[in-house]
Amino acid sequence: MRRLISAVSLAAVLCVVGAVAAAQGPPSTVTVSATATAITGPAAPVAPGATRFVFSSTDAKIEFSVFLAALEPGRTVDEVTAAMHASPGRALELVQVAASATLAPGAQRAITVEIKPNTTYLLVNDGGSQDPGDIVTSQLATGGVATGAVAPSPDAEVRMRDLRFGGDRTLPRRGTVRVSNVGWAPHFALAIPLRKGARRTAVGRALVHSSERVLNRLLNFGRASELTNILSRGASADQEIRFRKSGRHVLVCFFERHDAQGMYRFVTVG
Repeated sequence: MRRLISAVSLAAVLCVVGAVAAAQGPPSTVTVSATATAITGPAAPVAPGATRFVFSSTDAKIEFSVFLAALEPGRTVDEVTAAMHASPGRALELVQVAASATLAPGAQRAITVEIKPNTTYLLVNDGGSQDPGDIVTSQLATGGVATGAVAPSPDAEVRMRDLRFGGDRTLPRRGTVRVSNVGWAPHFALAIPLRKGARRTAVGRALVHSSERVLNRLLNFGRASELTNILSRGASADQEIRFRKSGRHVLVCFFERHDAQGMYRFVTVG
């Protein structure tokens, strides 16, 4: 009798474990296509949970930035859209940017994020212009039933907290880096290779003093890689990235002169 009870209990446990494993599948992929004058996502609501977004540029000439942003509670699409065209900086206070990337002509970028249930997201394209009037948007809705999808473990993690970078000091040249903004302000991260012979102390001094001439001598901006475009506070995104160069890099946030306030960190790519 005791053996029978044990067998039944074991079977029940295996059933539960099997159900959990079945529910925790890989993230589904959602494609977002963009030109300099349009951005288009899925028409049907997206199931909440870990979701892999592939942002694709179908424009052969212009580089532009794309964003996936959730409306903050109490905000409307019309309110946020008006703010984007009048003052993009103000619009950042009305949304949470969950993922973003700069797309070269004809390129694509894959980013996995946790999508919230019953939420209105905006897909935003800045059109590659400094004119806020060129910003175009479309809406993306989410459903209420989660997929149970779980994002794979990243190859490395980078944290942005207030005016500092944290996390791993070695990043894969090709792989997935989880970037989290756990501070109070929006940030982005550019990974710039150090030129041969460049000293960290000299690089840090030049960043703090915003010495463009010295920075161009010490850093190879032509081989820089975007780790992430703008991420709002509380956001975390898994960036699938291919760095242009291995070796010594410096991570820098140039947003609102955060670099001059010490927001940089030296890492090794490879």
